[in-house]
Amino acid sequence: MLAPVTGHPGDMGIFASAQRAYFEQGIVALKVFPALPILYFVQLPFYSLYTLLVMAGLNDYQLLFHTTLIIESVFLKLPYILADLITFLLLQRITGRLWPATLFFLNPLIILESSAWGIYDSLMLVALVYGLYRLQKGDATSSSISFLIAGAIKLFGFLPYVALLAETVMRKNLRIVKWQILASAAVVAAMIAPLVLLGATYIFFTGFVLRFIGLSGITLPTGAATPYSILFLLFPSFLTKLPSPTLLIAVIVSTLYILEVRKGSGTVALIKWTLIGAILLNIFSQSEPQWLAWTVPLAITYGSLTRRIGLQVYTYVYGAATAFLINTQSQSGGYEILGTKTFVLPFVEGYSNLLFVYAMTTFVLLVLMLVYTLHRPVKFRFEVIGFVVLTYLQAYFWLSIVNIPRILGVV
Repeated sequence: MLAPVTGHPGDMGIFASAQRAYFEQGIVALKVFPALPILYFVQLPFYSLYTLLVMAGLNDYQLLFHTTLIIESVFLKLPYILADLITFLLLQRITGRLWPATLFFLNPLIILESSAWGIYDSLMLVALVYGLYRLQKGDATSSSISFLIAGAIKLFGFLPYVALLAETVMRKNLRIVKWQILASAAVVAAMIAPLVLLGATYIFFTGFVLRFIGLSGITLPTGAATPYSILFLLFPSFLTKLPSPTLLIAVIVSTLYILEVRKGSGTVALIKWTLIGAILLNIFSQSEPQWLAWTVPLAITYGSLTRRIGLQVYTYVYGAATAFLINTQSQSGGYEILGTKTFVLPFVEGYSNLLFVYAMTTFVLLVLMLVYTLHRPVKFRFEVIGFVVLTYLQAYFWLSIVNIPRILGVV
């Protein structure tokens, strides 16, 4: 229902332009594509179905100021929606319960990103969750390949792969290590080859690799990255001079995973430390709003397998709160509805330092999730919802009304 009438005009416009260029002119537009190549090739078969409908006489229409047409938008988002459905089924298999999987499938943040925004993180998450499912079945090789595919979609997928590879090396399981290394070489080669052939390697390394590991602020030829972490917003000159937080987090997470896996289930330990890695990346790197969704299936799965009911329920509150913040703080609410930057709710969107309020509130939400993950299992208390609201109001008071960023000289 949301897919045809909503959409992020910037991202959806680029995705649609790339597909139109291929089906109308035969041009492979990877040089200006805002994602890793695998997404382009995933979208091709879905968009081909839309092209056949147009050739058969379908009349499609533009809604308001959106950059994509109504039915066209559905086909561009269809792989993400199907990925969410598959992840829902996989979570049922992993946890053995319907309730945790439902908390994912009906999570406002997941629905926002796939069906309304039209961003592709769900494709990475389905590969990631499938890797966890295969690992639970004892198939480390298939699990590694799935993590590599997740990394080829969104580089975060490489984090559990690195941790799992380090474990198999530690156990001296040379047969599995051999296949893990061969699979990584094949996936990386397949990921880079189209970019090399089209001369787009510079965008790949600056816009994806260096940016993800924190050594470059460049995203696309259109401009520089905007940090969504409160630490980078308040202390930009200090933090940008530090070594890559992503590499440091990957080393720490892999090390702690290896130390813990000796004591219990490798699958549970890998889920735990991948979740912690996702939380830390959102806090300590120049993260993007869509990164917030990475924690949702991991937190639900870990919470279910370790009987952390509070963590599972909290993911829904976390999803609702972050969906609200993304729509009102990191971008205006009318952007995905109307297709233009218009304040739908001026009283929550029209004040100064919106991004600082967003970043501080999401910081607290992430810290809460970290506490739920590391603390002993506890029940969810509805007071947490009040605490989140108070956090938002406090962030608004100190960062917008009092304007601490201006006092610090960062705005």
